[in-house]
Amino acid sequence: MKTCAVILFIACLSVSCQPSYKILKSEKEEGFRLSDYPTFGFYDIEASGDTSTKTFETNVGIIKEAISRNLQQRGLNEARDPALKINIALSVKEEVQTRQTDFRTEGLPRYIGQRRYSWKSEEVPTGKYREGTMLIDFVDLTNNKMVWNGGSQGILPKNKDFPTKINQVVDAIFEKIPN
Repeated sequence: MKTCAVILFIACLSVSCQPSYKILKSEKEEGFRLSDYPTFGFYDIEASGDTSTKTFETNVGIIKEAISRNLQQRGLNEARDPALKINIALSVKEEVQTRQTDFRTEGLPRYIGQRRYSWKSEEVPTGKYREGTMLIDFVDLTNNKMVWNGGSQGILPKNKDFPTKINQVVDAIFEKIPN
C-alpha cells in the first residue's frame, strides 16, 4: 500500500513539474558556431498582440538580460558595433479558458411551460490566461544574413514568477545553440 502511495505521489509530482512552455524547433545556417562571434547587440523589439500592460517594458528588459547572460557565459561581449545582432519578436494574446456544461452535473432540464423541458450544452468561461510566443534570431552583420533562429511558446507566468520562468525558457533555448 505504501509503495502504491509513493508511486502515485511521484507521478503527480512529475506531471506538476512539467513546464508550461514548449521550445520551438531551431534552425541554423550551415557552419554556424556561436564562438565565431566576439560581440553581440540587440535590434529594437518587435511586439504584437496584447503588449499594453504596464510591465511590458520591464518584461522585455528581463528577456534581454537573460539572453545577454547566456551569451556572456559563452564568451560574447555586448558592443555598440556588434558582429552578431539579436532580433527578439514577441507575440502575446489573452485567451479565455472554457468548459462544456453537462446536464448530469449542471442540474435537471428547465421547465419552459406547456410541458416542454429544455436543456442545451454551452461553453462556460472559467478563466483567462495570457499565451505568448518568443522568437530569437541571430543575424551576422558582415553579410546581413540570419544564421540561427529559435524560440518558445506557452502560457505566460504571473508577474512575480516571470523573471525565474523567463530565465528557464531562455536557458532551454540556448541549449540548442551550437557553441
